[in-house]
Amino acid sequence: MGKTNKLILPWKISSIIKNSVETCIQSDAHEVIVVLGHQSAEIRNELNPLEVCFVENPSFESGMLSSIQAAIPKVSSKSAGWMVFLGDQPKIPQNLVNHLIEQFQKHHEAEKDLIVLPVCAGIRRNPVIFSRSFNQRMMAHQGEGGKAMIDAHQDSVLEVEVEDVTLFEDIDTEEDYDLLKPN
Repeated sequence: MGKTNKLILPWKISSIIKNSVETCIQSDAHEVIVVLGHQSAEIRNELNPLEVCFVENPSFESGMLSSIQAAIPKVSSKSAGWMVFLGDQPKIPQNLVNHLIEQFQKHHEAEKDLIVLPVCAGIRRNPVIFSRSFNQRMMAHQGEGGKAMIDAHQDSVLEVEVEDVTLFEDIDTEEDYDLLKPN
């Protein structure tokens, strides 16, 4: 998107990233970890004074997996799992996050693998919750994001049906932003 970091573009009364992080903070999540990469000082400044844990990912250019791997060691040992929530999907509502967490809590058994994710129009979407049993495998994983991990553990996936496809629209280009930004 040129020189402007898409995450700090205006969205409602704040910015794309602040809106996304506030959704997580206001949800039933017990902690929020923000992985910083590109223009990390600007993102950190945008999110201060929100109560989140910041983690620097010096390898952010290698893809989402490196961000997941940077965050895992910071997840509380008391947490049964962790959610991958993308900062460029500001239309994800708190009630969806809470519903995914609720389904995770309902179906989770200690030491058992569980992946909870939304499905809309037949397509698996983000955010995704992984049980902590995936921690070591995800840390050793190579490739792009968690998709291969999900594909390799189909028997552990709980799909949560969501009707509204517009919730999952992300902002990758200036055209996306112009189309999606609230009036």
